[in-house]
Amino acid sequence: MQKITAASNALIICLGLAACQPEAGNAQAQQRNFVCKALIEGFLSAQQLNRYELHQIQPAQQGAELYIYKARPEHSVNVMPQQRKLHFACRQASARKFQIQLSGPQQQNAQALLSVELPEPAQLKALTAFSLNPQ
Repeated sequence: MQKITAASNALIICLGLAACQPEAGNAQAQQRNFVCKALIEGFLSAQQLNRYELHQIQPAQQGAELYIYKARPEHSVNVMPQQRKLHFACRQASARKFQIQLSGPQQQNAQALLSVELPEPAQLKALTAFSLNPQ
């Protein structure tokens, strides 16, 4: 009986520790999500479309993810017509290259908005303006 209890306790501890370990795929997904959101929100800001906020992220076809931004309701009267939702497809073409496309929910032909290739990690470190000195 004690062997079974010890084995089950060891199994529970191993499962708990395994659940706490970040997976490499999860870290890559977080990085891709961070870059995609930054590019989309930078585009929205440059176009002065600050009323939109992230509503939902959905997996899309061909390795892309669909970012749906929804307009925040305003109480003032709008002169210009505006879409309630904007759909952006974010595709990671390589480890450093990302592409953002604007698409509609039923639209097959997405319009490319932005394509960016991030610098190599060594170049990025050299380009960093500030660094924290470890104490």
